[in-house]
Amino acid sequence: MTATAIGAYATAALLKARIAISDTTDDTVLTSICDEINQYVESKTHRVLAPIASTTYLYDGNGGDTLYLPFPVDKTPIGGIRALTLVEVAAYTAAAFETLASTQYFLRSRASITGPFEWLHFTDRPTGTYTRWPRGYATVRLTGTAGWDAIPDDIAELALTAATKAWHAVESGQTDIVGTDEMGRPLVSRFFSARDMETLRRYGTGLPG
Repeated sequence: MTATAIGAYATAALLKARIAISDTTDDTVLTSICDEINQYVESKTHRVLAPIASTTYLYDGNGGDTLYLPFPVDKTPIGGIRALTLVEVAAYTAAAFETLASTQYFLRSRASITGPFEWLHFTDRPTGTYTRWPRGYATVRLTGTAGWDAIPDDIAELALTAATKAWHAVESGQTDIVGTDEMGRPLVSRFFSARDMETLRRYGTGLPG
């Protein structure tokens, strides 16, 4: 998962509790399984489905009055912005940033009830120097929290269920759960049911994964 995300969908501690393991003999394998499952969840949804602490993100201005928030310029799949504390714009690429008044923009379109906002709108009645997000590279700088308010319960459950299936596969002698099949798909995908895959699709950005 992204380093700034708070929490993980499946953890070795939760997995050990579910499969009734109390010793530390298999901790390395269990941790590896959970890491693979967590990575797969984000590769399918193209989002971090966990809280992300406040930090700063850069976006390319498009000259319009809306910005799509799930992917900053570094392509970190933050999922969207939960709350903003500072919005800055530069008139053109590499120009100095100027702070926008909070009355000049609005967050809209939450990804889910507890999810982040996907769009940042410029006000329809601007009163400052700017009326649109300045066109250019990294001309918009946002500071705020991202990701979900908390890891969704259904995501945590499906991740832990998949991790449990993966552990049972290891126990039965199938130790190579990491890698890809002949189609280039992660092998961990076999541990997600059709229902779970539909859940991941619902949380996704709509990008192919």
